[in-house]
Amino acid sequence: MRRALLAWEGGAGRGHVTTLRTVAEALGDRFVFDAALCRMEYAAELEASCEAVYPAAYLYYREEQRRLRGGAKAATWGEFLGDVGFRDEAFLKRQIAWWQEVIRVRGISLVVGDFAPCALMAARGLGVPAVAIGVGYSCPPPEMAEFPVFLPNHATLIYDEAETVAIVNRAATPLGVPEIDRLPAVYACDDQLARTLPMLDPYDGRRTRELLPPVADLPARISAGHGDEIFVYFSTSERDSPALMEAVEDLGAPTRMFMPGVSDELAARFTAKGVMLERAPVPVDEIARRTRLMLNASQHGILCLGLGAGLPQVSVPQHLEQLFHARRAEAAGALRVATREERGDVGAFRAAVRAALDDEAMAARARTLAEELRPLLIRDARALIRERILAVTG
Repeated sequence: MRRALLAWEGGAGRGHVTTLRTVAEALGDRFVFDAALCRMEYAAELEASCEAVYPAAYLYYREEQRRLRGGAKAATWGEFLGDVGFRDEAFLKRQIAWWQEVIRVRGISLVVGDFAPCALMAARGLGVPAVAIGVGYSCPPPEMAEFPVFLPNHATLIYDEAETVAIVNRAATPLGVPEIDRLPAVYACDDQLARTLPMLDPYDGRRTRELLPPVADLPARISAGHGDEIFVYFSTSERDSPALMEAVEDLGAPTRMFMPGVSDELAARFTAKGVMLERAPVPVDEIARRTRLMLNASQHGILCLGLGAGLPQVSVPQHLEQLFHARRAEAAGALRVATREERGDVGAFRAAVRAALDDEAMAARARTLAEELRPLLIRDARALIRERILAVTG
């Protein structure tokens, strides 16, 4: 059986791993899978579907240039690429070469990358079929002339894309990667499986390929609005906020939480305060049935689950991607973004959550929006992924 490589090169969220697991589940009868991951804390979720799971060469964030320019956020995906190594020729060459060595040594015949631009370039340089997959934000269409600004109030550019293109070419072409003439072409591959909703896609109107459903598992029914719980999903840096952790202990309604990798100390603290702490992902039908309000950072997967379930949400975005998605859902009327001031004050944050609990208009809008989005969400993601990838590989 042919061997495929699931590649994850950057980012911190668990969603990258769940997406790659969906690929393995969809094609387990056609490929033996390796998974090379930039973070190993979620590796166990791939053990059942992959023959080998091992650490990957990774893209890491470099904050020096941002700090020198007053801390401006990465206004475009091209700016973000500059922050994670695409302005460093020697690093970029090592990164691509590492992926090429894995492809050669492991006998890889297909690369599927979630947030893995160097893995895609490595495959392209060796003539190995490659497919990009991920949320719309991190799956930019390679046909674009340049990267667009995500949010108007974060529009400062600190890098010249033409300069970055020249750096990429100097690093990549000696490794057999075809020269590019614009930065989005870094993502050129045999197919791109962007899994998102049009309302959450920063490249809506710029794509040439159809979007795929953002979640593989959706509740059988939209919430009837009878739940009484708050469902909290925190997966990364939310736990670094003392005010947020204290606020969650008493939100004004029964609170159920899933926090992957939670420390024993924090788990004991939550449990002592009556928080129902789950140690494994909660079945989606149970979330839809029991939940009155969701609290999260607008991680793409859980946000889309809430949108599909018809559940109102409160968001505490931890970075610009999550803020972008949260603002789109807030504009649609189904979510409220907690302000920075609220997140830093226990009482203010609890008041904001309790106000959202009582917001019948937002709850009704969430259910109406779910009805509108349902046709896009209920399609079989695994079947569509299988169809698209097999069209590339045969």
